[in-house]
Amino acid sequence: MAREPESDEARIPAALRAALLQDLPDVLYSIDARGRFIWVSPNARSVFGYDAQELVGTEAVRLYVRPEDRVQVVERIRQARGRAVRAEVEMRRKDGISIWAAIYACSQANADGRFDGVIGAIRDITDIWQTRKTLEDSEDRFRRLSDVATEAICIHFQGKIIDMNKAFETLFAYPREELLTMWAWDVIDPRDIPLAKSMVAQQYEVPYEVRGVRKDGSVFPMEIHSKHSWMGEKSVRVTSIRDLTQSKRVEARVSLLSQAVEQSPVAVTVVGGDGIVQYVNSAHAAITGYPGAEVPGMTLAALYPGEARAVQADLWQSLLAGGEWRGEIRVRRLDGKYQWQDVYASKVATPGEDAPHYLLQIEDITIRKEQERKLQHQALFDGLTDLPNRVQALDRLGHEIDQARDRGRKVALLFVDLDEFKAINDSLGHEYGDELLVLASERLRQAAGSLGVVARFGGDEFLVIIGDLQDDEAARGVASGIIERFSHPFTISRRELVATASIGLAIYPVDGRTQQTLLRNADIAMYQAKLAGRNRFCFFTSRMNEEAEARLRMEGELRRAVGTDQFHLAYQPLVAVKTGRAVGVEVLLRWSNPELGNVPPERFIPQAETSGVIVAIGRMVLRAACRDARRWVDAGHADLRLCINVSPRQFQDAGFLDDVRAALAESGLEPRNLELEITEGLLLTERGDIDILLRTLTDMGILLSIDDFGTGYSSLSYLERFPFDTLKVDRSFMIGMLERQERKVLVETIVAMASGLGLKVIAEGVETPEQLAHLAAIGCDMAQGYLFSRPVPAAEIPSLLGREFR
Repeated sequence: MAREPESDEARIPAALRAALLQDLPDVLYSIDARGRFIWVSPNARSVFGYDAQELVGTEAVRLYVRPEDRVQVVERIRQARGRAVRAEVEMRRKDGISIWAAIYACSQANADGRFDGVIGAIRDITDIWQTRKTLEDSEDRFRRLSDVATEAICIHFQGKIIDMNKAFETLFAYPREELLTMWAWDVIDPRDIPLAKSMVAQQYEVPYEVRGVRKDGSVFPMEIHSKHSWMGEKSVRVTSIRDLTQSKRVEARVSLLSQAVEQSPVAVTVVGGDGIVQYVNSAHAAITGYPGAEVPGMTLAALYPGEARAVQADLWQSLLAGGEWRGEIRVRRLDGKYQWQDVYASKVATPGEDAPHYLLQIEDITIRKEQERKLQHQALFDGLTDLPNRVQALDRLGHEIDQARDRGRKVALLFVDLDEFKAINDSLGHEYGDELLVLASERLRQAAGSLGVVARFGGDEFLVIIGDLQDDEAARGVASGIIERFSHPFTISRRELVATASIGLAIYPVDGRTQQTLLRNADIAMYQAKLAGRNRFCFFTSRMNEEAEARLRMEGELRRAVGTDQFHLAYQPLVAVKTGRAVGVEVLLRWSNPELGNVPPERFIPQAETSGVIVAIGRMVLRAACRDARRWVDAGHADLRLCINVSPRQFQDAGFLDDVRAALAESGLEPRNLELEITEGLLLTERGDIDILLRTLTDMGILLSIDDFGTGYSSLSYLERFPFDTLKVDRSFMIGMLERQERKVLVETIVAMASGLGLKVIAEGVETPEQLAHLAAIGCDMAQGYLFSRPVPAAEIPSLLGREFR
């Protein structure tokens, strides 16, 4: 028949095709020039009784009943010079039983054109041979039937069927008597009869495919091999027909596999045991940059040059050892760009194959790695100044202390606080304040130089860590440099601002042997510098107890303030970005003390947290806020969201859950109206009871949000592990969001990630219409900030809830 175009499955390596075709009846083999088996297909056992491995390495002549037959067959094969040769010989099974076999073979030549062996197939034709012998003894026409390979065989004269074998009857499901009344065309699909008649007219003797029709009308694919012959003086056609149904199914499976591999978005590579690439799919070129046509024939090592070579070598050794390998490789693409690949490599199961093959599945994870890098950077660096954050600073301080302990050296910790920062921030706005922090961080870097590490501790507080010191002079020099640099005005939006610095210094091991002690004493020394007039530095001394006493005083005032009217609540609206309407409020705590005055939350809340007073204060806030919210719900705002920030110390209190239940019961507020905000510090404790408590709150119908996302040790595992409903983006990301591409990308990434996890997103610190417009464009749900309203007393909230902010 006509040769078909090369199909998709032809691109599949031979090893995979062999695994699919191992059930075919023909025994495939390869013999070297010395007549020894090199390879035999696994089904040799069903024909000869030998396992394939028993035959490999032995002489092929062992299977011949008459060795001289082997000599004649080989001579015919060699004379054919690569063309197919068919021979019928008597062969012997392992159990000694003789069989008749049809040998189909081609000679192989080496690079010099010399005979290098034989490849071919052996088919057991014992039944056919015996039938032929019987036919030859009885009638000449049966000898004619045995001239061609059997399956379904018939003889027809001028298209009229005149004889057939039993297989023919079985294949088409007609009785012999009925077949003898039919024409050869009657068993061919009408659509293919013109082709069949044309082949007969041309005396075509090469197999070709048509569709056959059984008696029940079912159509199936078949292969016709028809040859001219003579019956006495009659010119007849002897036709062998092979049912292709099973092979077509195999072809379809191979085609499906080929298409699946080709269409896979993951790069697929098949490598031989010699490390040479044999096959790559279409995605390989898109992922690696190497043209698909050029990769087969290359070594696997060539695809992983430079620094990736060592990882590839480890991968290869794991495969050769019989294992599998999975890992990430940073590799340079053909175009020079670097990418990260996630690679899974394993051995391909190829029964009966001596030569191993290996499969590599390669996925481009460059974008994911970049996102991880950004998130890791965000976890360890301050989003505003790009300085190391508190977590990284404390880790670095601990490292320097350990090294100094081992070497007998000193470590200096400088606690830097910007003087009058709050006044600048409150009077000129957060944009000025944030820009001042950025400029201040740059001056701190300059002053520290290569001696120290600068970190943002929080708010307007910075740390400078200087390790491996012999004495205090280097630390004194850095502190002096900071004071000198901060004496010059900062220029922000053409406005000159004076912001000096007060610095406290604590030295290891004199002023403390732990991170916490050094930090506390450096903080005390910084306050002493402020008390001394600011714009200066002070080393910690043992006489600096005034600050400790002041903190004790504040703690006492806090305890006395609980249950009085010193504490009051302010509320800031949460606005739905799409509609511009207020959908909730966040509770903010204020403290007016007769002795201390209006104490900012950033000063008294940490002290309340440390002393434990925050539990009683938090209980009061819960009850008062729930009462206020119930009034607003009753006024027609049924879906109001009341957001209350709860400190880690409150969550760890045994009575916290009872406090929440009591506040809801007393006020009559529905749990769905209450959202509790927690900080990442709580999650860092990794306590099982916290997990249980959060889920209990969720089961009650209370919403949970994670506050100030991106400023601490943010982890995606928190969002997956804990039942959060909302993620709040810290206000520091709003400043300069539209001007700084990296900050803009981070905000977009956080919003997209939260949306993908089914979380609502609240952006804090929104102060300009442009910021709001961008948040709307990226799908942020809610916003909060001075653009809508400053924190106001409860009495002003009803008017804000009925207002549309545009």
